[in-house]
Amino acid sequence: MDQLWTLQPSLILSLHQLLLHPVYYKQQSGEYTLMTNHAELLMVGMSAKTFRIGNRVVKVCNVLPEDPAITQQNLACCETEALVYRILEEHPRIARCHSSNPPLGLIELEFYPNGNIKAYLERKDSKTPEADKKRWGIQMIESISYLHSKGVRHGDLRLEQWLLDDEQSVRLSDFNGSGFDAQPTLALKERPALGLECSSHWLPRPNAVDSSEQTDLFALGSSLYELVVGEKPFAGIDDQTIETRYEQAIFPNTEGLLFGREISKCWHQEFENSKELLNAVTNTLSRK
Repeated sequence: MDQLWTLQPSLILSLHQLLLHPVYYKQQSGEYTLMTNHAELLMVGMSAKTFRIGNRVVKVCNVLPEDPAITQQNLACCETEALVYRILEEHPRIARCHSSNPPLGLIELEFYPNGNIKAYLERKDSKTPEADKKRWGIQMIESISYLHSKGVRHGDLRLEQWLLDDEQSVRLSDFNGSGFDAQPTLALKERPALGLECSSHWLPRPNAVDSSEQTDLFALGSSLYELVVGEKPFAGIDDQTIETRYEQAIFPNTEGLLFGREISKCWHQEFENSKELLNAVTNTLSRK
């Protein structure tokens, strides 16, 4: 793993002042306090806080003065996400990144008012046309095909990781648990994934085994199932039971579902890569 820069609060403060972002850390009585002004807190995650400022979203690394080790771990996740956006560059299936500072784990993204697909479907209360789900499903697969073509593994795929832009097209986001191959043009060494999928999206494997295209494809199959059915595979069942069923190759029935054949093949690891999946879906839909 590339060596992380030592976290310097004074540098964070000066960086945010330079970028004119009203989100910054300030030392008060020996502690670091997150200061906000005209910023809406959207989410508090494990490694970062996410704020909305106008039509932008700013992700800031969580700093825990009492626990430097966790702070460095958080910084590693945020740095990874910033680097992934640099690797992916601008693409219609990827959330738009306006600026980033990998050593500080600072990321400035486009704000998408439609939110993520899962939340959108819940708001619509099952009134989303199948044509929209079909289009989104294809775009979800396109996003993963592009991701893998750049040597990146997501590591934590689930339906809420895909956002809907102003044209209601899909954009993949949230790369703080991702891993990537060496990127010679960016002078980046290979970096293992830090994230783990939830049980319903987890391809059974030893914990020491890094994410791969196959683990992403398995999770993509579960995400497509979420899109079509409206709930996660084996919803309401405990994690251990789900893991046991997956180890025994027992999966929900997908017969007759939109993308049903492709979902099943993702779970059974019958696609060599995401490009093969995309070609299969494209060919299937072209015959209908």
